[in-house]
Amino acid sequence: MPELETPWQDTVSAERPGWRQRAARLEDEAEFVFAVDYQVCRRCQRGWVEQPYTLLEYQRCGLASAGLAALRQEQPGLAWHTLGGHFAESKAFWDVVGVGVPGGYRQHPPCAHIG
Repeated sequence: MPELETPWQDTVSAERPGWRQRAARLEDEAEFVFAVDYQVCRRCQRGWVEQPYTLLEYQRCGLASAGLAALRQEQPGLAWHTLGGHFAESKAFWDVVGVGVPGGYRQHPPCAHIG
């Protein structure tokens, strides 16, 4: 598994207004090796993640699992979901990363507080 030389970067999502993006870059890579958009509602105690992306050469190395775990650790007490509409080939990924996670990254619409 590659070692991250820099901390996770948290920025505004370029694709989803009001959402954040969690990303990681390895020291020798010019672009992000992993990124995921996320949104949380403290009032409803829910979080949503969408569109996780890992560079092909780093897939199946645990970067996505580590990124999602870091989000959960930094945002304790939330049930985690996705908006849905995933590709059939990503079902196994969501099943694996959702084990033991409140909400299990199952499809759930956003609450009225965040749109």
